[in-house]
Amino acid sequence: MIMKIFTVVGARPNFIKIDPDLSQTIIHTGQHYDFKMSKAFFTGLKLPEPKFNLRCQNNVGKMIDKLMVLFRQEKPDMILVFGDTYSSLAGALAGAYCNITVAHVEAGLRSKRMDMPEEINRVIIDKIAKVKLCPNHEAEYNLHQEGINDDVYVVGDPMLDTFGGLLPIAKSKDIGTYILITLHRNFNADSPERLKQFFEAIAGLDEKFYFPVHPRTKKNIKAFGLSIPKNIKLLPPQPYKQMIHLISNAKKVITDSGGVQREAFWMNIPVIILREETEWKEIITNGGGVLVGNDRGKLLDAVQNFKNRLSSVPAFGANKRIKEIIYKYL
Repeated sequence: MIMKIFTVVGARPNFIKIDPDLSQTIIHTGQHYDFKMSKAFFTGLKLPEPKFNLRCQNNVGKMIDKLMVLFRQEKPDMILVFGDTYSSLAGALAGAYCNITVAHVEAGLRSKRMDMPEEINRVIIDKIAKVKLCPNHEAEYNLHQEGINDDVYVVGDPMLDTFGGLLPIAKSKDIGTYILITLHRNFNADSPERLKQFFEAIAGLDEKFYFPVHPRTKKNIKAFGLSIPKNIKLLPPQPYKQMIHLISNAKKVITDSGGVQREAFWMNIPVIILREETEWKEIITNGGGVLVGNDRGKLLDAVQNFKNRLSSVPAFGANKRIKEIIYKYL
């Protein structure tokens, strides 16, 4: 009897964790629908095409409804979700409502910040999921602290396996001449005051910045009537390979993204985190990054003075460990 795994994805952080060697049916909710934010990742990483595209954009209720109809028709044996996106939440909820086993990759991560939609999503998913697949022992500890002790496994980070498939990364002519910026979290991108203060701080620095602009951030910059400093070069959203190339050749990285934090850390590029906290605490404890939040002084000091120290990198092989575990539940 063939067992069916349905992998629910919808956004960039999901796509780059897909294991192309897993026997699965990929469901795309349509959360990210722009070519540069979606199709480019499947093409660039040579991933299997989604069998179903639900075209829900950011409508979580619509995602849940469509997924439940699909699950009842197709009768999968397991729903696999990644991380903390709205698509992951919808996949987990629809799976639970249909009484299907849910497995959560990146279980147990916590920022302790409940004003972040991502934190709300990951906490709920971990309550729903039967199988919790943690990237590190701190995530495992977080689950134990919440009374979640059964079916918890430390498997590593599948994003590292995807990253490893791109090595070695070519060096560019402008290596070490620019600082890379990414910015999309709600508390940064949706705040005219924070965006204005950030650009004002950057404008006074004798540095060149590259800024691939998330569609949400781009929309808000225009709506808030903000001007972009002359030392910032705006770029469109980047496919995964091009983004890794930009990170690897940067002098430093300024970001509020969980994924970009890790990618910079793995490549030993100093990372300045525009948050007060991070779920990936090993980046800070291993000297790979610094938290600056919304503090202008800390930001400027980090840009001018922060130097990371050589850090240990997690082990490859998460996808293999994930397959070995989830097959036991089928």
